[in-house]
Amino acid sequence: MGGAYIAYSIFTRPDGGSDLGHALGIIGTLLMLMTEFFYSARKRIRWLGWAGPLRWWLSVHIFTGLVGPFMVLLHSAFRFNGEAGWTMLLTTLVVASGFLGRYLYTAIPHSLAGAEATADELTVSADKIQSSLSSVAAKRSAAVQVLIEADATRKRRQRGDLMLVLLRSWDEWLYTRNLRSQIRDLEKTEKRRLSDIESLLTRRRNLERQIRSMEAARRMLSAWHIAHVPMGMALFGSAAIHVVATMYFKAGLWRLLW
Repeated sequence: MGGAYIAYSIFTRPDGGSDLGHALGIIGTLLMLMTEFFYSARKRIRWLGWAGPLRWWLSVHIFTGLVGPFMVLLHSAFRFNGEAGWTMLLTTLVVASGFLGRYLYTAIPHSLAGAEATADELTVSADKIQSSLSSVAAKRSAAVQVLIEADATRKRRQRGDLMLVLLRSWDEWLYTRNLRSQIRDLEKTEKRRLSDIESLLTRRRNLERQIRSMEAARRMLSAWHIAHVPMGMALFGSAAIHVVATMYFKAGLWRLLW
């Protein structure tokens, strides 16, 4: 789409008031309305369970939430003056907020069906991993057993809610780098691959992190909703004013509709 718009702009000057400009604006706005309505409806109305897993609708929500604003941006022809500029600013804020919300959402573990996992479910999974580790360690050398025990008793970083959630990718990268370094050094002396140990330790660590950060992520996601929903309402209010003003001043919209 972006390439086609660039090619179009080479031969003519893009204008939000042209037929193409209005078409982009209308389609983009409809996609944004779909973003606002369909995922929320699927999440809140139980009898819509037949419509497919919630994770599918989240993917649609993300897709329309990106493509719609992008089409509105093309509709603006990159001119951000007046009320249209204010609408575009709100669109940018809502999209940026959506990225943050997606990141917070992924911090909360979910089942394959899209339902949020409970702390008890995560604890059961962690216990199973621990049993597997104990079984594997019993068949390995003392050095491998020391590595597993050291990982279990390692010092955990003490972080507040914000840092615990927002820096989780950084913490995961540090843990994975350090664990792989230790595994590779140990493989040289053991003369065998330890990928099963690495996989079990990583899975145990991820479950521990999820248990620690779950409630913090939920609290942050609740706070995010408080800010995101009003911004979305302000955006669609501003878009409605823009549409009404366009129709009132007859800036070419009637020709497109009729």
